[in-house]
Amino acid sequence: MRVTIRVGPSCNLCRICEEYCPVGVFEIVGRSLHVKQELCIYCKGCEVLCPVKAIEVVALDEDLEISRVTALRGSGSALIGS
Repeated sequence: MRVTIRVGPSCNLCRICEEYCPVGVFEIVGRSLHVKQELCIYCKGCEVLCPVKAIEVVALDEDLEISRVTALRGSGSALIGS
């Protein structure tokens, strides 16, 4: 699944994402938040913890997830929402 991280204009450079991220995706340089998307493991912790909701982790390949859910439904497996 391909994912992109979007940082909106409400980002106040509070450093919570930078401090939390287990793989170092975020780095504040000067007055800018730099995002190293290739390092992201898609845990969405940054999105959940951002106090101003400036970060959004967005799936680019939605069809892959829909296909996977459809396959699981047909297999009789229990589906648990996330």
